[in-house]
Amino acid sequence: MKRSSLLASLLLAGAAAAEPAVTSRQTELQAQPQSDAATVATLAGNTRVDVQVRKGAWSQVKTAAGQNGWVRMLALKFDSAAGAQSAGSGGGTMLAGLLTGGRTSNSATVTTGVRGLSEEDLQNAQANPGELQKLQQFVVGRQPAQAFADRSRLAAQKVDYLRAPSAAQGGN
Repeated sequence: MKRSSLLASLLLAGAAAAEPAVTSRQTELQAQPQSDAATVATLAGNTRVDVQVRKGAWSQVKTAAGQNGWVRMLALKFDSAAGAQSAGSGGGTMLAGLLTGGRTSNSATVTTGVRGLSEEDLQNAQANPGELQKLQQFVVGRQPAQAFADRSRLAAQKVDYLRAPSAAQGGN
């Protein structure tokens, strides 16, 4: 019983503690965990932040200047030196140490992305008018899309059409 109380106390203490990190590159501090959210500030590379909450591909952070906002998790490097300094404070780093199960390095791999479609997926594709209607709710005009692209420093990419399948590949 005492062990479970101790573990629960450590979990609660760890949940309330911030995790130190630095930005790996210049990144925007967003008001919400969304690409099209308002930009609160632009953080330079190697800016120290404390991660308060993680939500999907986003981390809510607080800067040394007291600014709060969201950054993409891939724009952060977790600062092991800062973590070692706070390990004695009983915060989240101590909890993380308990839960790593003997790992001696930060060897975790984080990936985000989309799986893509196989040849079979494309051949078996069927129209779905209901999903098309849902998708049309997200349509924006050229000007808002261009403003988002400019704000996010996106560049146009030309993508060639796929070649038509040959008869030898089972094309129609």
